[in-house]
Amino acid sequence: MTINQSGWQFHGSARVYTIAGDLHLTENSGPQEFAAVLNELRTRIQALEEIPAEELADLDAELEQAAETGPGEDDDEAEVDGDAVAGRLTRLANRLRGLSGTTNAALEASNSLEQLAQWAGAHF
Repeated sequence: MTINQSGWQFHGSARVYTIAGDLHLTENSGPQEFAAVLNELRTRIQALEEIPAEELADLDAELEQAAETGPGEDDDEAEVDGDAVAGRLTRLANRLRGLSGTTNAALEASNSLEQLAQWAGAHF
């Protein structure tokens, strides 16, 4: 099967995981793609204006730890505990959802973290 969508194609039977609108991973994605998506999500979460700066700093520190637990951009076939990475990302998603006054942007970010957690659990 071939899927064409405005400028990109996927061939074969690889599943496409939509992490956040324009952020995608496939079952064949590797550590570099995972790290790039995680770094982009960190950037997006830091841009959430409705979350107090102290809370954003705590979330970012935990996302940094998740990045260290998972493979880095320079790792090709690193041994990674997918369950640990997925668990940490899921906890962060739940924490983000639980913030008082959570807006749609924060909910979308938490959903994206959860999608990334599901991918990590299945593919690491």
